[in-house]
Amino acid sequence: MKNRILILVVMLLCACARPISQHESSTDTLAATKYGEVQGFVASGVKTWLGIPYAAPPVGELRFRRNQPPQPWQGVKKCVAFGNKPIQYMNMFGLERSRLPASEDCLYLNVWTPQTAGRDANLPVFVWIYGGAYHMGEGSDPMYDGASFARDGVVFVNFNYRVGPLGFYDFSMYGSRFESNCGVSDQIAALRWVRDNIAAFGGDPNNVTIAGESAGGTGVYNMLASPAARGLFQKAIAESGVTGNTESRRMVEMNNAIFFEKLGVNPRTDINKLLDMPAQDMLAAAAYTLKEGPRRHPGIFMPGPVKDDLLPLHPWEAMAQGNARGVNVILGTNRNEGTLFALLGLLPKDWGQVEKMLRDNGTADSIPAVTDLYAAENGTKKMTSLAGDRAFVVDMVKSADAQSVFGNTYVYRFDYAPLLPGLLALGAAHSAEISTALATNDHPFWLLTPAARRKELTQAMHGAWLNFVKTGNPNGPGVSPAWPQYDPERRLTYIFDQSNSVEANPHNRVYEVWKDIQLYQ
Repeated sequence: MKNRILILVVMLLCACARPISQHESSTDTLAATKYGEVQGFVASGVKTWLGIPYAAPPVGELRFRRNQPPQPWQGVKKCVAFGNKPIQYMNMFGLERSRLPASEDCLYLNVWTPQTAGRDANLPVFVWIYGGAYHMGEGSDPMYDGASFARDGVVFVNFNYRVGPLGFYDFSMYGSRFESNCGVSDQIAALRWVRDNIAAFGGDPNNVTIAGESAGGTGVYNMLASPAARGLFQKAIAESGVTGNTESRRMVEMNNAIFFEKLGVNPRTDINKLLDMPAQDMLAAAAYTLKEGPRRHPGIFMPGPVKDDLLPLHPWEAMAQGNARGVNVILGTNRNEGTLFALLGLLPKDWGQVEKMLRDNGTADSIPAVTDLYAAENGTKKMTSLAGDRAFVVDMVKSADAQSVFGNTYVYRFDYAPLLPGLLALGAAHSAEISTALATNDHPFWLLTPAARRKELTQAMHGAWLNFVKTGNPNGPGVSPAWPQYDPERRLTYIFDQSNSVEANPHNRVYEVWKDIQLYQ
C-alpha cells in the first residue's frame, strides 16, 4: 500500500498547482452587476471574470456568521485573477491544487462565457460547487475551469465557500454570536448572485443548472432541500453526494467534543476564544476530528451541514414533500466510492467496528443481514464496499425515488476505472468522473489512460451534462444508448463504462438491507 500511495503522490504532483494562463485581451468584457461594474479578459475564445466578490468578507464581526451582501463599489473592478482560496483544513496527500493565498476573505466567484456572447445572449447557466469533504476546496482548482462549457455555449460559474470550522462546524448551541451552516449560506448567496446578475454576462437566470461532486454533490442535495434555495435554479446534477450528511444534534455534539478536546478549549466557558483565534490554529483540531471521529464512533459523518432553519429535513425528506418541485435532476455515484476514503483512513477498520456502529445506533438486529450482504468480500474490500453503499448509494436511491415524483429524474453509476486508480486497486474511485463530466482532463487519476479512451468517455458524460444543461434531458449528441428516465419501480440506471449500458435496479439488495438503518440521529 505504501508503494501505491507513493505512486499516487508522484502523479498528483505532476497535475497540481498549474499556473493561470496568460490573458489575451480585456476587450468587451465590461459587465454591470448590482454592486458595481467588473471587467474581465478574453483568452482562447472565452470571456473570463475571476475573483468577483459575491459577499462581504466573513471576517471580524462576520466570522462564524452567515453570509452578508458585499459593499457596492465605484468605478470598474478589474476581475482578472482568482480571489483568495478559503482557509484549507485538509490537505490530501500533502498537496495543493493552486498556489493562491488562503484567507478568511475568500468569498469570490468566477464566470466564463463564450467570446461571442453579448449581454442579451440568454444562454443556459451551469453553476459548479466544488467538493473537498467540507474541509478543503477552491474555485481556482484547474479541474473546475469553465472554458470548455463556455466554448459549448454555456455560461459557467464557480465560487468559493467557507470550509472547515469556519464554514461547517456548528457552535450555535454555545451562544448567539455563532450561526449554523455558514458554508451552506455561502452557497445560497452565490446562487442569489447568479439570479440577480448573470444576465449581464449573457446568462439566462431562468435556466440555471447547479452541479457538484462529493461535498459539492451534497451541496446540490442541500439546495434541493433548502426552503431558502427554492426557485434559484431549474436543474441539478449531484455527483457522489452524501445526501445523508445533514447532521443531527447528536452527531454535532460528538464531533464538537473531539474538536474542542484537541483544541484545548472548554466551549461552555471559553467559546469566545474562537472569535479572534488565528484560523490556522484550528487546523490541527480539525484534522484530528476527521481521523478520530470514525475511530471513536464508527460510521459517523465528518463535520458538515446540520439540521436547522436552512436545512430542516434530510434531502430525501424535503424532496418527498415537494421542496424541489419542477426541478429536473441527474443523480449518481461511482462504483467504488469507498476506496479513496480507505486510503485516507476515514472508514471503520474492521468488522468489529461495523458491529459496534450498528449496536451504538440501536440496530443490532440488522447485524446478520449486513454481515450476509458482504460475506463474499474480504479485508479492505469489505469495508470499502460497505462505506460506498451506506454513505453514497442508499440515500441517493431515496432521493431519486422522492424527486422522480416532482421532476424528471435520471440516475447513473460511473463504473469505468482509469488505468492509474486501477493499478492502485482503487477502481472507479470517488471523484474519478469529474474531469470527464467537466471536460477539463485535469484529474490525476487519468494521467495514464490513453487519450482516445478519455475522449470517448468525455464525449459521453460531458455530452450528457451539456444536453441536460441546455434541454433538461441528457439524451442527444454523444449519448448512446438512450438514457431513460428513472422511476421508483424500475430504477433504471445509466452505466458509464467501457461500453455504456442501462441496468434496472442495480442497487436493490444493498438498498433493502440499509434503507431503514440510520446512524447517530
